[in-house]
Amino acid sequence: MSRLSAKSAVLVFATAVIASACSSSPERNVTAAAANPAPKAVGTLAQVMRGIYFPNANLLFDVQQKDPGAPPGSGADGARGSVTEQFASIYTGWQVVENAAISIAESTDLLLVPGRYCQNGKPVPIDRPEFIQAAQGMRQAALLALEAARAKDREKAIDTTNTIADGCAACHEVYRDKGDADSPARCTP
Repeated sequence: MSRLSAKSAVLVFATAVIASACSSSPERNVTAAAANPAPKAVGTLAQVMRGIYFPNANLLFDVQQKDPGAPPGSGADGARGSVTEQFASIYTGWQVVENAAISIAESTDLLLVPGRYCQNGKPVPIDRPEFIQAAQGMRQAALLALEAARAKDREKAIDTTNTIADGCAACHEVYRDKGDADSPARCTP
């Protein structure tokens, strides 16, 4: 075999090995599925709302009272009591508004995770079209808030707070505003 033919044979063999290594195989798909398991609910719907939606929506509503584009006020320097107090001012201004909008938009998927329960023990109604529509409406409202934050447009950001409030109400009026937190009437249209 000539030197050129040997090099060609090696090149063809190497290409075949690389191609087969890069191709998808059932074993590789199983491995990928195992690496990305379906999400599992950990907390109740109320806990997701209290931990993600409530604080982040309030950061968006804060734009009504405080201009995120204004220079930060002079705070007390030095040690602060808690970790929360110490790190509360790391992110400021429009970055806070962007992060809050992103948190709400991204966490919409958490509302629709199968196996999540309401505080009263009923399953979250993820199969109900109006619940799905309310969740998607909240994502759209958050994306509008994100757009306003990225544009650093306070008037638009203030306007989007109405859309956020409407998004909250679309679900709360149907599923939440029916007695106390443990009421069996909640999570039922």
